[in-house]
Amino acid sequence: MQRPDWYYDDLKQVGTDFADAAEVATYDERQADSGEDLTFLKKLGLGTSDIMADIGCGTGLLACTAAALCREVHAVDVSLPMLAATRRRAAAKGLANVTTQHAGFLSLDLPAAGLDLITTKFALHHLPDQWKGVALDRLARALKPGGKLFIRDVVFSCTSAELPSTAEGWIDWMIANTGYDRATVACHIRDEHSTYGWIMEGLIKQAGFELVSAEYSNGVYADYIAVRSA
Repeated sequence: MQRPDWYYDDLKQVGTDFADAAEVATYDERQADSGEDLTFLKKLGLGTSDIMADIGCGTGLLACTAAALCREVHAVDVSLPMLAATRRRAAAKGLANVTTQHAGFLSLDLPAAGLDLITTKFALHHLPDQWKGVALDRLARALKPGGKLFIRDVVFSCTSAELPSTAEGWIDWMIANTGYDRATVACHIRDEHSTYGWIMEGLIKQAGFELVSAEYSNGVYADYIAVRSA
């Protein structure tokens, strides 16, 4: 379907270039899971008959963990090299129930009211707030009534006055604890679209979700669990 000329292009690159082969090759080192994905998927109640989607799937760490637990996983990403890495991971694990899709939140094609769970980690911030709202509305329509949405992202729970000190503290933490350098983190703060927690909570509710929980840490990270209203 042809989009109007005012519609946001969610396939365009924003911030770190995850179409770059070097970024993809080192991605897992910076996103070590240590079994956390399995723990929270079980907490979310993912079952053997469930169908889920992981939006911004990266190299397929979460998608493949989920595929071992459920019926089918739609792995969606705007980066073709990331999707290729996801397919390689699924093949290496013998998982035939992972389907990849080259798309973003605004261009993905998922069955209406066909999913039991949608997860997205560190991806929604690539959209400006106006389009986060559109994306959340689309995710709500893809979920069955009572279906769950899990979002983990960079979300500022500080005040605007506290943003400078929060940003500098986050940069220092990332340099000390991850493989990211100052320029990369500064690029995220400056050029990507992480927003405030009160805005995110409003967008989630406005899209027709019941917000079950909102957990914030370090002034910059947030986990949300929401349920699609009947």
